[in-house]
Amino acid sequence: MRRHGLLWAAAIVAAANAAAWGVAARNRGGEPEAVLVLTERELRLPVRQAENTALTLALVVEATRGRRDEEVRDAGWFDRAKLQSIGFDCSRPVTAEHAEHYRTRPPRATFAALEYTAAASPGSRLFPVDVDRDAASLRRRHPDRRRVAIVEATAVMQYVANPGQPPFLTGRVTSVLPAEIHVPREFRGLLTPLQPSERATTWPPPDREPRFRATIAWGKRLEPWITNVELLDSSSGR
Repeated sequence: MRRHGLLWAAAIVAAANAAAWGVAARNRGGEPEAVLVLTERELRLPVRQAENTALTLALVVEATRGRRDEEVRDAGWFDRAKLQSIGFDCSRPVTAEHAEHYRTRPPRATFAALEYTAAASPGSRLFPVDVDRDAASLRRRHPDRRRVAIVEATAVMQYVANPGQPPFLTGRVTSVLPAEIHVPREFRGLLTPLQPSERATTWPPPDREPRFRATIAWGKRLEPWITNVELLDSSSGR
């Protein structure tokens, strides 16, 4: 009886592995949905852990281009109309009377267009530039597959009341999926020596140029994988 149980468990594991390989094959079949070359600014290495042989890179996305959350002065592209287009209820007047209503709306799942820009910025150069409930519509508006990736995302609505101006609504992409990208075995030897011994409070550290770049492809299921990794010296960082 025990032997049959072990065989059954092994069969379940084999079936799960086969299903996972099948999903990955479907995702990567044909031309990639997008291919971006990102650097350490956008791909965060985890803290080194001696017992962990696997390696993943966290995808770092800036909330807004050129401004921090506390400095929001206008809705930008993620305005009231855009919020409504992905399912937020913005039907009430945008006044102090309805501030609590807007501040307590739950997040919504959506698709986001992430654009990579080579323009200098202190952090990640990957920014959300658009959202839509339909990934194909989003791609039609942003056709450059070498600069823009379409991803699953979570968005929130914010009620902003600044002194001296009327309150307004704006949206923010708070997370993208998947948030981490697995590093294939053939590239681990390049990146493992770069792993930090403790978590940095800022990313990337302000006194360091990126030490590597990686080519990231997104497939038909909008799931990313790494196709190449290159080490950089301080003069070649992008």
